[in-house]
Amino acid sequence: MRKKLLIMLAILGVPMVLALGYYAMFSTTFTVENAIEMSTGCTSTIEGIVHSGEIVPGEECTLTNEAPTARDLVITNNLIPEIEVSYMSTLKLVPKETSLWTPIGDESTISYTTIGDEFVVNDIPSGYTLIYYPNLVEDDFATNVANILVYGEDDIEMLPIELDVGDDYCGNGLNYVLNQCTGAKLWLIEGTLSSVEAKAKVLAWNTDGFEFELDLIQFSKTGEITLSPNASLTITPIFTIGANVTGTQVIETTVA
Repeated sequence: MRKKLLIMLAILGVPMVLALGYYAMFSTTFTVENAIEMSTGCTSTIEGIVHSGEIVPGEECTLTNEAPTARDLVITNNLIPEIEVSYMSTLKLVPKETSLWTPIGDESTISYTTIGDEFVVNDIPSGYTLIYYPNLVEDDFATNVANILVYGEDDIEMLPIELDVGDDYCGNGLNYVLNQCTGAKLWLIEGTLSSVEAKAKVLAWNTDGFEFELDLIQFSKTGEITLSPNASLTITPIFTIGANVTGTQVIETTVA
């Protein structure tokens, strides 16, 4: 009888599931929010007259990762001819007592290119040398020192370099201002030093006159930046305006 009923339902076009039924059904409901929050005021208008051939800063903008996992971002713009755009951030450095890495002195603040064609650092204190100190996979001190890059002498194509695997920056209990867990360490060393001199001074490890990073930084020519969980990055667009540019210009920055 059941077989005949099923055949009749099929002939009549009644869906078979109505005849066979199912054991159970459940649904899942959730609300999705954007992981990356942007501070107010990022969209702005530069007041007054801007002349061709000038370098003009825009309004600073803070990007915050609200998610509990890291986010890989690509920050780009609409590439108007003859207007070069880079994005600058700031970093604080401070002397530290190196057994527990506690800050013990006054801070210095530098600005650096986080996205752009060239890694540029401003506001290096007079009489100091800026270096990048990597942590390689073996984390052997001498090998790390051998791979130091000195700003102004060595070519810096990206930060951190691919060989830099870090040192569990947010989990080792030695960093008291935690923001970015992925990135490069920048240090200031007293003295106007060549690459050879800077490496020798670090290898000797007399850290009088050293200032160490209070956060990790990244530099990318392609706009690719990793933002750690709950971390923030403040960027200021810098516009280098070509000699032949006139009229109203709109630079749109996209964070994807």
